[in-house]
Amino acid sequence: MPTVSRRTAAFAGVRKISPFMVIAGPFGLIYGVTATEAGVSNFTAIAASFLIMGGAAQIALMELIGDGSSWAVAVATAIVINLRFMLYSASVAAAFADFPALLRYPLAHGLTDQASIVSLQEWQTQKDPRYRLWFFIGASIVFATPWWIGTIIGVLLGGEIGPSWQLPFAVPTTFIALLVPSIRNRPMLIAAIIGAGAAVGLAFLPSGLNIIIGALAGITAGTIATPLPAAEAAP
Repeated sequence: MPTVSRRTAAFAGVRKISPFMVIAGPFGLIYGVTATEAGVSNFTAIAASFLIMGGAAQIALMELIGDGSSWAVAVATAIVINLRFMLYSASVAAAFADFPALLRYPLAHGLTDQASIVSLQEWQTQKDPRYRLWFFIGASIVFATPWWIGTIIGVLLGGEIGPSWQLPFAVPTTFIALLVPSIRNRPMLIAAIIGAGAAVGLAFLPSGLNIIIGALAGITAGTIATPLPAAEAAP
């Protein structure tokens, strides 16, 4: 394919990621307020969004801390939720191998759900390593920016946002809004049903253990339900 400029590739990433940006800011706001209500310091709450970059894991972490769960359970839950990034990493590994070494590892930090999905879709037809690199840069940075801004606003205004915002209702609603579009096949649907069922059915367990068990149950169910690749026919 003809050589494409960095700006063209980056703007292509921005265009593809833009429909997802509508949730990034509000989701960051919800996280910031949740962190404030959990009693976490402003610096720690904001730094987490820059260092972890995992919205679902961060909100679960703060919810558990606010509920009085132990740090061990809270951190373990966040780690389990973020295990999906191992799958994303495996999916983009081949493309990332063509990126310059000085950029490869810093850019891996921007491997959000949304940036991963739009990049993988684009890379099916765009094979030029230079195009892939700048497409990912555009998509990942532009998506992360409203998340960071929303986090800062939520942390700084957390005490000013009253019950009328209905944040306890907004958090699970946001999770559902993120989850439903990501269910694209039968194993994903089974994982979602089993994971949610286990988490709800075991809600009586202390310290948020039901969330960890639910996540592990969902991952296990989805793995079992995923068909093995067909064996190649013998010559």
